[in-house]
Amino acid sequence: MPEESTRRSFLAAAGTGVAAALAGCGGNAPDQTATESPTDEPAGGSDDTDTEPEGTPQSGGTLQMMATGAIQTLDPINAKGSGAGYNQYNQQLMMFPDGEYPPEAALATDYELSDDGLTYTFTLREDATFHNGDDVTAHDVVYSFRRLAESENSRNQDDIIGETMTIDHEKDASIAQPEDEETLDDIVPESLAVEAVDDYTFEMTLRSAFSWSLFQISGGTFAILPENSVGDIEGYDGEYSYNEFFSTSGDGPTFAGAGAFEVDSWSKGDAITLSAFDGYYGTQPQIDEIVYTVVPDGNTRLNRFENGNADILEGMPTASFTPGNVNIEEDQGAKEIGTYDLGGQTVNYGQIASLTTEYLVFNTLEVPRPVRRAFAYALNQHDVAENVYKGTATPAYHIVPPAAYPTFEEGVSAGETYTRHAEDGYQSNLEGAADGYPYGYAETDLESARQVMEEAGYSSDNTFEITATTISGNSGYQRVLTRLQSKLRQAHIEMDITEAQFGTIISQAIGGEMEVFALGDGMEYPGPENFLRFLFGGNPSTQFTRWGAEGSYFDEELRQTTIDAWEQNYAPSDSTAEEEAEAFQTVEEGNWLSVQELPIVNPASQRFWHQDVDVEMYGVMENQTFTDLTLSR
Repeated sequence: MPEESTRRSFLAAAGTGVAAALAGCGGNAPDQTATESPTDEPAGGSDDTDTEPEGTPQSGGTLQMMATGAIQTLDPINAKGSGAGYNQYNQQLMMFPDGEYPPEAALATDYELSDDGLTYTFTLREDATFHNGDDVTAHDVVYSFRRLAESENSRNQDDIIGETMTIDHEKDASIAQPEDEETLDDIVPESLAVEAVDDYTFEMTLRSAFSWSLFQISGGTFAILPENSVGDIEGYDGEYSYNEFFSTSGDGPTFAGAGAFEVDSWSKGDAITLSAFDGYYGTQPQIDEIVYTVVPDGNTRLNRFENGNADILEGMPTASFTPGNVNIEEDQGAKEIGTYDLGGQTVNYGQIASLTTEYLVFNTLEVPRPVRRAFAYALNQHDVAENVYKGTATPAYHIVPPAAYPTFEEGVSAGETYTRHAEDGYQSNLEGAADGYPYGYAETDLESARQVMEEAGYSSDNTFEITATTISGNSGYQRVLTRLQSKLRQAHIEMDITEAQFGTIISQAIGGEMEVFALGDGMEYPGPENFLRFLFGGNPSTQFTRWGAEGSYFDEELRQTTIDAWEQNYAPSDSTAEEEAEAFQTVEEGNWLSVQELPIVNPASQRFWHQDVDVEMYGVMENQTFTDLTLSR
């Protein structure tokens, strides 16, 4: 433990297992109908002294949930996207209680931070156990962090040794990599600066200070697993084979996490059942189990919910949502709570402006810049927000959402800065962005779309053909692309639209097989670098866009400008707030001019739940564990 350190405690409340807030931190499951209401008299007599009134929350019961896509793996380092139930059966050192921030204590009880901001020393609680009965120790944390950084199964190395939070490590210079690019695969095994000081003390040392470290390690990829569960990193032979532990091979899954619920059964591609874990250190779940049934199609999810075969609906197909059916009864900060008239039945409703941007991702190895610019000219973000999302989203002109946008002047809010920059070029830095968003603010400019394509040699006799992919069952993305399809045809672009499961899209995007696809990306922490690390062009071989990779369509001078902005003014630990804001804006403007990612909207997150379900509306981080949820049926 460093001699010079600052005590930062987040001690668990004594005797309750409830974590106190951080100090100083800004096979198909069968359909089931709703249980019948209890009769006036219990069977066997008229003595009702032991009965509960109808509608009273009761312990026990099964919560019926829906997953939007097939659950391919239980491995937190391999998953992209939250997956079904990850927040229920996994646990990290820190967590976002009901999706609120700052993060609170989970498997850790307090920490110390060295004065140089590099070394974090965590004290672990001594009453936490895994689902297999083993105690959670610092050795498990070391193993889990190393897997995230070193395992060939990790698809989230950028979270731990990437451009933002980087735990110190050695690199193997003998590993070949593309010229002028970095790779995350050259980490020297066992060099990651993590240590089990003793059984309940864990230490990690960063390469450079990062103010959002506690937020970062609260994310699902940092879930703690039993040491030596699988042998996919040096120094561990593995108690189980990879697919036996994380999937359905053999007697699998033999998975063991440390969350409030444990994996009970899993029919891959159909459903997963989680049961309450009696050994959980924290608040014991009030329900017996959660069943997540895979229902990819949005309209089918809505029908299941409306018919009582699902208890909670996370988001509704935009074509089916009727704003006039919402009755907001309470404002809770960023959250709005009320009811919704669903075909004559009243259900609970919650809405929150999320830290999410929905956008189109272009593979710059496949899609030339004139085509990407034509897409931008054809898209009217205001029209989409109003007519596709029916007012439940705001038009997006940057990749970073308004709430996380930096400010430049005292008295000018983040939201105002965001809008003024897009509308008239407020505080712009790059030529081409001086007048604001270059492709028309709140308008469709098909004449410019056609002109940029004709200047590139395209015509009605020489069209550019492209395939756009949307997530199966996502009516919002489908409608956005359909609206663009007819417009792009006028600019000599023939676009086919296809659907795929979310996991398939991400896997193919990682492999560089996508041309353009729609994606909604939420922030892991409310800091702009969460998104900027994917935009400035520093490591194209690991990015969906491949912008700057050999053979991609890019402007070297523009890319170097954004790299310099990041490396010289944003990433250094001694950068001032003014330098960071200027660099931030340069990277966003670089994306305007390169059109690697085309922002569409910033959506609100919606939840609908039946009257017999008592659950809190989640906060802006959207992570929630159902320990307090009760059913009254």
